[in-house]
Amino acid sequence: MGAVLAQLPVRTPAIDWPGLLPVLLPAAGALVLLMLRSLVPSRLMPAVLDAVWTFAVAAAGLVSVVVLWQRDADIQAFGGQLVMDRMALFVAAVVLGSVALVAPTLPRYCRRVGVASAELCVLALLAAAGAVVMAGAADLIVLFLGLETMSIAAYVMAALNLRRLESLEAGLKYFVLGAFSTAFLLFGIALVYGATGTTNLEGIASYLDTFIILRDGMLLAGLAMLLVGLGFKVAAAPFHAWAPDTYVGAPTPV
Repeated sequence: MGAVLAQLPVRTPAIDWPGLLPVLLPAAGALVLLMLRSLVPSRLMPAVLDAVWTFAVAAAGLVSVVVLWQRDADIQAFGGQLVMDRMALFVAAVVLGSVALVAPTLPRYCRRVGVASAELCVLALLAAAGAVVMAGAADLIVLFLGLETMSIAAYVMAALNLRRLESLEAGLKYFVLGAFSTAFLLFGIALVYGATGTTNLEGIASYLDTFIILRDGMLLAGLAMLLVGLGFKVAAAPFHAWAPDTYVGAPTPV
């Protein structure tokens, strides 16, 4: 049996790696900065270099977005589960541009409040990578992975100022309600998959065009849970109660 399996051809989906640069650059940049901070003594690597590196990575991501915008066809990866179309590239430009604008303000702020700038820079880049993945998601599972990558980084950033009780309270509230909304999101994905047989967004749209949604209770429940989960994540009314305390308590650059 093993010999037969060994002779079977292994087909891997073609991946347009240059088309994934808006995702790969911030993710790789965060890992490189984390590794450098772990290996290089602080006296040899001033805190301002963290901001310079973060700005350079975000700027490189913006350049890749501009280059990819010139392409006529959408960039697809992982069997069409991640699609970098014009809308996804626009969101990537906004996210990476925001990181590039905030990066120069981090050293002074972190020095004033006593926060390690490297941690904030790493988390900002990871959150940006998750946001870009979420923007290009063509599958509910990929959407969930991108959203949670961004959310987990945001939880930590909100509570990063350990000397300020409001920051710890903001991070705790954000985390608890974020975990609550994640449960709704996962249950919604499971119910939608059970009703439609797919997590692909195009497949779900085709199913909705074919069947009458009001006749499928499982699908209705799944879509309702998805709306509740996403509503908490984006602080849409009436799921926005956590937002004021979190925004007040979180560090200013966040």
